[in-house]
Amino acid sequence: MNKVSKIKKIFYNPIFFGIVAGIVAVLAQPIFKIQPPSAYGLCTVCHGRDLINWFSVKIFKFEMESAVVSINYPLLTTVGLIVGALISSKLNKEFKVLHVESLIKMFFLGLVVSIFGLIIMSCPTRLFLRFAYSDPFALIAIFGLIIGIGVGSIIIKRF
Repeated sequence: MNKVSKIKKIFYNPIFFGIVAGIVAVLAQPIFKIQPPSAYGLCTVCHGRDLINWFSVKIFKFEMESAVVSINYPLLTTVGLIVGALISSKLNKEFKVLHVESLIKMFFLGLVVSIFGLIIMSCPTRLFLRFAYSDPFALIAIFGLIIGIGVGSIIIKRF
């Protein structure tokens, strides 16, 4: 195996991109004076909400209940996650279109999951982080999440 193929293998490795993203995120905080809230996880629902909040503040001067960091900076985590997954799947020749029975049903199920994620103002990652920060309500929310996943699984199996 020559040096170019070794470098290419490292470059296409998802772990490499995770390390680079982590280093960039850590360096961005002091450089741009970004202070996300404690126990802030990676969630496409919460970060999508924060991106919409940034747009609403910039365009309409209306601030929603959201993370303080989303007032000054656009949180492009969701966009980066989607674009990164697309690029990675294309580079590794794993991109394929999944055909589902009902796109409308999948859309509304995703919408329901997002709405409930916003109602509890957490994602599973953030719930566990909040529990690690000694938040007693996070434990109740974790049990609720487990029950909700169970009930949702039963409902989906019936369709």
